[in-house]
Amino acid sequence: MEQKTALTIKQTARAFQFPEYAIRTLVKRGAFPVIQVGNRCYINPEIFESYLKSGGAKYDSNLE
Repeated sequence: MEQKTALTIKQTARAFQFPEYAIRTLVKRGAFPVIQVGNRCYINPEIFESYLKSGGAKYDSNLE
């Protein structure tokens, strides 16, 4: 099975069993980087997972 490099908000919610509305709120707050294409918002699952593991600390691109 091929792993996707970017997921929509809905796909991210399903993959991480996390509320969709909570992800949308985090995206609006700029908690972690996303790719915005028109109406769609794509999330890198590795970045989202590191955000969750850090306890919700704002994403720091210098860490990776």
